[in-house]
Amino acid sequence: MLRDFPYIIGLMFLGIFLVIITGIYYQKTYKQDSVILGLTETVRSSAINNADNSSRLRVGELFIDKEKFEKDFKQKIISNKNVNLSDEVTFEFEYLENENGATKAIRVLIKDNGSIYQATAKVSIA
Repeated sequence: MLRDFPYIIGLMFLGIFLVIITGIYYQKTYKQDSVILGLTETVRSSAINNADNSSRLRVGELFIDKEKFEKDFKQKIISNKNVNLSDEVTFEFEYLENENGATKAIRVLIKDNGSIYQATAKVSIA
C-alpha cells in the first residue's frame, strides 16, 4: 500500500498538470476565435453600411465605396472593446472583385506589435 504512494502522487501531479495546460490552450484559442469573429462581423457591417445601392444593376453584385469603407472600419475597430490595439497598428485591405468591378469579398490584415489578425468576409446583400 505505501509503496504505491509515490506512483499515485506522480499520477495526480501529471493529471493536474495536463488539466492546467489544456485549460490554458483552450482559453487562448477561445480569445483568438472571438477576436477573429468580431473582426469578421465588423468587416461585414462596414461593407453593408458603405454599399453603393444606386449601382446595383444586377442581382448578386455589390459596389462599395472603398475609401468610406476603410475609414468606417478603422473607426469601428478602434472603438471595439474586443481588440486592444496600440497606436502603431497598420491596416491592409484586399478586395476580390469580379470582371464588372463589383466587390465579391474583402480581406483585412491588422498588424499590431507582432500580432497579426486577419478577417475575410464574403460580401452579399440579399
